Amino acid sequence: MTNNKEQVIIIGAGIAGLSLAIQLTNKNISCVVLEARDNFGGATTGVRISAKGVKILEKMSVYNIGESTEELLMYFGEDKVKFDIENKPGESPAIIVTRLAVFEKLRERINELKIPVIYDFKLNNVIESAKGVEVISSDGQKISGNYLVGADGVGSKVRRILNPEGNSEKRYAGYLGLGFIYPSDEKIEMSLFNSINGNIGLGSIGKISSNDTHKNNFLWTHIHMTEAEASAITDKEVYEQISEKAKSWSPYLQEIFQEIKTNPQTVLYHQPVYNGSVPDKWYSDKMFLIGDAAHPYGPGGQGISMALMDAEALCDLFITGITEEMKANFQTTRATIAKEKGESAEERNKPENQIAAKSALHARYKFMKDYHLSTGGKIEL
Repeated sequence: MTNNKEQVIIIGAGIAGLSLAIQLTNKNISCVVLEARDNFGGATTGVRISAKGVKILEKMSVYNIGESTEELLMYFGEDKVKFDIENKPGESPAIIVTRLAVFEKLRERINELKIPVIYDFKLNNVIESAKGVEVISSDGQKISGNYLVGADGVGSKVRRILNPEGNSEKRYAGYLGLGFIYPSDEKIEMSLFNSINGNIGLGSIGKISSNDTHKNNFLWTHIHMTEAEASAITDKEVYEQISEKAKSWSPYLQEIFQEIKTNPQTVLYHQPVYNGSVPDKWYSDKMFLIGDAAHPYGPGGQGISMALMDAEALCDLFITGITEEMKANFQTTRATIAKEKGESAEERNKPENQIAAKSALHARYKFMKDYHLSTGGKIEL
């Protein structure tokens, strides 16, 4: 592809879209990013990015964000299993970081590379022809290019255009996802607490953003409720419900939650969680899908890593050649991984599969302990 002749239009200035834009530009492939929102303010949350995802960030010159995590601690009541997370030699470890910190770094790179980003562009339609694509906004603005990439998230308009008769709509996963970011100098490796009243995660995430003056930790969990309840719930009601759940938590977690409740600098994030079925088509002659637009599951904290790897795989496709065989291989490979991670997350988060009794808690501890012994205390995430 030749710069200034072959333009890629990217719909969505999220992590998948910005990552693809940076990688294409680094390979001298011109692109423009179109974003429906007019800003990226508001609440943020913590996320885990795998070692593979961190490697892609470093290729894009994004360094020193979040906190590294080289262990996974799993608690089952009073019992604990510790895994070392396997990395390839010379590979940076996984990190826990806020979405905002990642966005900031990606936007810095976008600005440094002078990649055009058009905000408040609400996609209405795409016209595809042998010559390329033309995208039309809801207010009639038109932009033409050779290819279009839908990186527009779980409610993707591009996915619906590619799959007009398929099951491509997002659906409510059945629960409210929530997290508390609170100032702390205590370094905590990624920890998962299997509780008889819902599961809880905990880990260090570093600075919320570049303007932050202190490091932070992040506690996350979820609450099963109706979509209407999840959409309408207030911060006060979230604190009330978690306070009730916390009565069954370990003394250590109860102490942390008390600190969270009393610290005025605590940031609470909550929203309904949506997922969906992997669509039949990820591509056509001139259009492609990546990130949550391609595999709208709620992949258990792996969404950013998946988006980064999708962007890298599609960039490689543009570089090596866009043949039907290569496009099919792109979808088959990425969809298989997305399906595995998405379905396991959905299964794990169903209400009936939450631990409901101490006997089940001990059974799960024994299973993980046996797995720990059989793997030599190593795990790949």
